[in-house]
Amino acid sequence: MSKIHRNKEIRFESNVNECESGPCRNGGVCTDREANYTCVCPGEYTGRTCQHKCSGPLGMEGGIITKGQLSSSSVQRGMFGLQHWSPDLARLHRRGMVNAWSPALSDRWPWIQVNLRQQMRVTGLITQGARRLGSSEYVKSYKIAHSDDARTWSMLKTRGDTQDMIFHGNSDSSSLMANTFSSPIEAQYIRVYPQVCWGHCMLRMELMGCELTGCSEPLGLKGGQVQDSQLTSSSVYRTLGMGLLAWTPNRARLDNQAKVNAWTAATNDQNQWIQVDLLVPTKVTGVVTQGAKDFGRVQFVRSYKLAYSNDGLRWTTYQDETQHKDKVFQGNVENDTHRKNSVQPPIYGRFLRLIPWSWYGRITLRMELLGCTEDD
Repeated sequence: MSKIHRNKEIRFESNVNECESGPCRNGGVCTDREANYTCVCPGEYTGRTCQHKCSGPLGMEGGIITKGQLSSSSVQRGMFGLQHWSPDLARLHRRGMVNAWSPALSDRWPWIQVNLRQQMRVTGLITQGARRLGSSEYVKSYKIAHSDDARTWSMLKTRGDTQDMIFHGNSDSSSLMANTFSSPIEAQYIRVYPQVCWGHCMLRMELMGCELTGCSEPLGLKGGQVQDSQLTSSSVYRTLGMGLLAWTPNRARLDNQAKVNAWTAATNDQNQWIQVDLLVPTKVTGVVTQGAKDFGRVQFVRSYKLAYSNDGLRWTTYQDETQHKDKVFQGNVENDTHRKNSVQPPIYGRFLRLIPWSWYGRITLRMELLGCTEDD
């Protein structure tokens, strides 16, 4: 007779609260799910654990947002039509006698519009007024609308979703007023509608946010987190052969305002490069470039390639996936404005090299890398 084996049934029941370990960062609120969790992030953060800060400038001040991306309901003209307060002037800290956007006095529902050219996550707006004929003029309050097609618009609403949100603007012509949106906008088009103005409506501004991936933070060239020792190059140009006027790679930081304020190669050829050691494997999703002047001479990189490595010895040149050849990125067209290129698909690596491919004057570069650490 066969022996019957009776197995005792064992049940494993788990009632673990996934939020107990505090996975949500930067003030995110955790909600426990079955064997999982979700984080509701504050407006300026994104990512699964709210790990990505999403409040970088989107390019009004730096020039990444070009003239062709800006439009408005109307433009004020002064000095017998010689002054045009056009939307292209609505850039934070813009200088000059005519240095802001202002709508026509007859415009009863004025707006200024930014076309971001792709869906972006917009988390806030910084505004500034301006002076006209010696008088301070500015926007005291405004509304925000957004759209994906520039035809159908949605106003930002209060939390009850019943009324248009009215944001506090400026109280003088020069100081900055920053507003962070309680819920980020995901849209291609943004409009600002001035509501109350002091004098004429005068506006300079910057949009804050990031790409939808959230992985587009500055990696530290401009901010200084990337140390001088992490920057190397193929060669260095010295103005008049002087060591004090050496255009070394550690100077290649976006918006560097020193007299010698960029990297310049000793030789103008396609064998030159500047290298960043990011110390750890990093996801790079974008590059921002800028030229410079050497004693008044305009110099910049017109186009470039990218290469990456994990050991600094074996290099891979970034490819154009559609044409199956090295990708050539378009660079700058003058020395001061920013030119941003998205790197999609992203680069993963510790070392990144920018290889100038064409240039104006000498090979001269200031730059910033955008992305996030691979762990994020």
